[in-house]
Amino acid sequence: MQRLIDAIRNDELVGRGTCSSIDECYDDIDLVDSLNEENITTPEGAVKWAREREGLWQEKGSNARWGEDNDLFYF
Repeated sequence: MQRLIDAIRNDELVGRGTCSSIDECYDDIDLVDSLNEENITTPEGAVKWAREREGLWQEKGSNARWGEDNDLFYF
């Protein structure tokens, strides 16, 4: 399992120092739990999962609204 975590932590898009949600919000135990839930067993699969998860996190952020009825007019 450590090789899967190392693959994620060393990835240039979601690894250490990238300020990604994976880098900032997931400790190693969280990664192990998530990878086990998805039955991911290869380093390539782990990085793919992490990048997809980060993409979803960014998409969620871009779809967030202020909450006011007229907030769609502000950028």
